[in-house]
Amino acid sequence: MVLLAVFTAVFSLGLQLSLIAIGLHRDNPVRLLLTPIVGGLIVFLGLRGYPTWGRVRLAAMVAVFLLLFASVA
Repeated sequence: MVLLAVFTAVFSLGLQLSLIAIGLHRDNPVRLLLTPIVGGLIVFLGLRGYPTWGRVRLAAMVAVFLLLFASVA
């Protein structure tokens, strides 16, 4: 689980930096919404052995955290 969290954080940070590099600014909705969606999907699909509602809850928590991160960064 820790490796999944590290992978999600690194991938999301890389995605955020690449979106900045191509010129999407902070107020662009693609930059704001793409990172949380991708991070939530990584967590949801990475925890296949867990019950569905637990995966949904954890993916939602990750997506909200990344949404806050994307709105500040």
